[in-house]
Amino acid sequence: MLQPVTVAPVLAPTDCVWIYYQNVRGVRTKIDDLLLAATDSNYDVIILTETGLSDCIDSLQIFGSSYNVFRCDRSRINSNKTTSGGVLIAVHHRHTSTLVRTRHGEILEQVFVKAMVGCNRLLIGAVYIPPDRSRDPQLMDEHVTSVNELCDHASFADQVLICGDYNQPRLQWCESTDGKVLLADTSVISSTSATLLDGMEYLHMTQANWHRNEYDHTLDLVFCSSNCNTTVDIAAAPLLPIDPPHPPLEISVTVQQTSRVDDRNPFCNERILNFGKINYGELRGYLSTVDWDCLNACQNVNDMAASFCSIIQQWLQMNVPSKRRPFSPAWGNPLLRELKLERNACQRKHRVLRSSDSKIGFQRASKAYRKLNSAYYKAYVMKMQFNLRRNPKSFWKFVNSKRKYSTVPCNVVLDDVEAKSSAESCELFANFFASVFDETPASELEAESAASDVPMDCINLTSFVVTPAMVISAAKKLKISNSSGPDGIPSVMFCRCAFDFAAPLAAIFTRSLNDGVFPEVWKQSFMFPASNLATRETQSISYISNDQHGFMPGRSVTTNLLDFTSTCITAMENKTQVDVIYTDLKAAFDKIDHNILLAKLSRLESSSRLLSWI
Repeated sequence: MLQPVTVAPVLAPTDCVWIYYQNVRGVRTKIDDLLLAATDSNYDVIILTETGLSDCIDSLQIFGSSYNVFRCDRSRINSNKTTSGGVLIAVHHRHTSTLVRTRHGEILEQVFVKAMVGCNRLLIGAVYIPPDRSRDPQLMDEHVTSVNELCDHASFADQVLICGDYNQPRLQWCESTDGKVLLADTSVISSTSATLLDGMEYLHMTQANWHRNEYDHTLDLVFCSSNCNTTVDIAAAPLLPIDPPHPPLEISVTVQQTSRVDDRNPFCNERILNFGKINYGELRGYLSTVDWDCLNACQNVNDMAASFCSIIQQWLQMNVPSKRRPFSPAWGNPLLRELKLERNACQRKHRVLRSSDSKIGFQRASKAYRKLNSAYYKAYVMKMQFNLRRNPKSFWKFVNSKRKYSTVPCNVVLDDVEAKSSAESCELFANFFASVFDETPASELEAESAASDVPMDCINLTSFVVTPAMVISAAKKLKISNSSGPDGIPSVMFCRCAFDFAAPLAAIFTRSLNDGVFPEVWKQSFMFPASNLATRETQSISYISNDQHGFMPGRSVTTNLLDFTSTCITAMENKTQVDVIYTDLKAAFDKIDHNILLAKLSRLESSSRLLSWI
């Protein structure tokens, strides 16, 4: 039987966080180039200044879903100009990252992010000081104050890193013999520069970039905390074309990494089985030899369900062939994957050797990969356009990948309350809607319900028996799919072998309902509404509104729109007003407050066994 395996964290000696920084002088005309560059890079963090972005360009168009992007675009609040400017920080999705807000964050072109890298917390900032404001000591003081607020969020072990174009060309830097970066004797320190240097020194932040541009200036500075072991080099393979005053930088920060086996999904490291190649003749022959009476000997329903899954999984692992993992990105193929692996190997080699030969090898491999990657991407986009009529589903899936997020945002602010995780965001949304649409205290609602004369319907599960015929009937209504759930068993098996599975599943379901226990092995699942399997139960509850169209027999989106249109036409004829609020309750079944649901079912006089099962 396959079970989740939990492995204690193993600390690697030391590892590096790789950060890419570049002043790009606008990305509006380079969106596709940056998207492709991001797909082939293995940077943990990408920092860009002078992005020139606005609200009409979504971050998904630039980085896809590989990075969590935090932006501060130029606006009337932070600049007298409306074009160019702006900064962003993109953190790879393998690292948890959240936005850090400061008091002066809105009046400056800067953004701060907190990222968890392994067992380390890294506080990262990006700033752009435009040339017309680079001699303003007050502006620089406000930036230093913001960095001070960022440092207040850091503990003793946290590392702080600030990158940005400060436009202080008269500050010149050089590398000392011990590897430290020092101010050169030729530097001219203005009042603005003094504000920056004094403020950073007070915060124990040191400057780490000594590389100069073609004009012998260093405009892009990298400040890091005293406990931040940082190395700054010129990037060998820039993500975007180089602007001469701003050479792109590759920054490495030494951290203590944590590696662990994912213990949330026990099947994450299993090979992918091709369930379309199942030999059902052999499967039925195997099932006919299984002695399902062994399930009745189990002490509880958890053991019964686990034993059932184990029997099926063992046969699948031994008799079903594997299939190749899907290519990533979507336009990839074996040749592109091979070139990417070669490019990554050359990059790792260059990061160790830092020689001219390793640099040339990495640049050659990177150029070959990017050329082929760009050609395949253009062909992929053309294919999506031509398939609009023949396959509109794939076309809109491609479009939505560039404009729709599939997750709940971590950073949501309502008044003075800030959410710092997806779970907290959901709770914040729920509390907001509750405060707006339900001003009646819960105690009053309970008293009102208790005093109501409406008869309560009772769902009685005192002695509920699931028969094999009921299992067969339900299996025939399943959607036939070769995709499996977290247990590694596809629904097509239950559809095509319903008679073979009917008896053991009926025994497990009956035991589960009568014991009031839902099997642990099935608590990880991919949820979808299946109201046609619960017709008998929903008919016994009379508290579903007549206005509801979702998950109701004979009703759909079409009937809902017809009803709504009729209401609007009637209102227009009567010269009355119609106010409409549209709310998208995505994954409502997953995110419902279980305590509220159980309380409502309890007031419906549902049996304690049903409540325990739920």
